[in-house]
Amino acid sequence: MSDSQRYVVVTGGSQGIGLATVQKLARYAQRTAPGYNIVIASRNQQVSAQAVAKIKADTPDAQIEAMPLDLSSFASVRQFAAAYKAKGYPLHVLINNAGGMIYGKQARFSSDGFELTLQTNHLGHFLLTNLLLDLLKESTPAHIVNVSSQTHIPGFGGGPPPHFDIDNLQAEKYYDARVFYKTVKLITMWFSYEMQRRCTSSGVTSNAMCPGFVPQSIGERRTSPLSRFLYLQVLPRMPFARSLDQAATSLVYAATDPAMEGVGGKFIVDCKEKRSSDESYDEQKASKLWDLSWQWCGLH
Repeated sequence: MSDSQRYVVVTGGSQGIGLATVQKLARYAQRTAPGYNIVIASRNQQVSAQAVAKIKADTPDAQIEAMPLDLSSFASVRQFAAAYKAKGYPLHVLINNAGGMIYGKQARFSSDGFELTLQTNHLGHFLLTNLLLDLLKESTPAHIVNVSSQTHIPGFGGGPPPHFDIDNLQAEKYYDARVFYKTVKLITMWFSYEMQRRCTSSGVTSNAMCPGFVPQSIGERRTSPLSRFLYLQVLPRMPFARSLDQAATSLVYAATDPAMEGVGGKFIVDCKEKRSSDESYDEQKASKLWDLSWQWCGLH
C-alpha cells in the first residue's frame, strides 16, 4: 500500500450530513488529495450502496466503499472494527457523525440495555474509537472528529438545558428527549476533550464540532407531509439555518484542513474555534464519564 494512501471512516455517511460530508471529501480527494479512500460506516447497507453509486456518478474516480455498522449494538461495533482491521487498512481520519435525537415520550433502549440516545450518540462511538485507536496512532498525523452540538450550551436555541445526572442516564428518574439529546452532546464534548488529553504527543488529535441547525437533514427523515414541508421548505430559509453543504464544509475543515494539523481539544463551529459550555471543561466529570464508558462498553 502506498504511503500516499489516506483512509477516512465516516459513521452515518449514507445520508444527511454524513453523505454530504462524504461527497465533499470525495471531491476534495479528486481535486487536491489523490489517494484518499473513504469508508462509509452505516447501518442500512442498501442505502449505503445507493450513496456509493451516487457519489461515483458525481465523482467517478472516488475511492469509496461501505461497511455495516450499527452503533446501537456493541457486537456490531466490534464486528466493524475487526472487519476493518482485517482489510489491512490504516486509518488517518475518523469522523464520528452518526446519531441524533431519539423522539418520543418514553425512553427506548438498545439490545445492550442502554438508553438509545446515549448509546447511538456516545457509547457506540466511544467503543469504536477505542477499538480503532491503535490504527490511528500507527497512521499519524491522524484526526478524530466528534459531531456535537451547540445545544449543549445552556440557553442556546431555547428550551430546557442539558442536565447531567449520573443516576438518570438510563431514565431512572425521568425522560425528556430534548434534555437527553443536549446532555449526550455535552458528554460528547467531555469525550472529545478527554481523548485529546489521553492522546497528547501521540500524533492523534481529537476535536468536537457543531454542524449547526440543518433542517434538510431532519426533514429527510420525517414521514409527516406537514413536517417535511416545514423542514425542507420553510426552515431552510431562516437565517440561523445551515445547508447540508455548509455543515459538511465545517466537518471537512475540522478533519482535513492544514490549519487543524496538530490542533486538538477544540470546539469547531462554522470553521472557527468557539468556546464550549463551562461544564464541558470539567475534567473531573470527563474522567469519570470515560471510566464509566470504558466499563459499560466492556473494554479491558
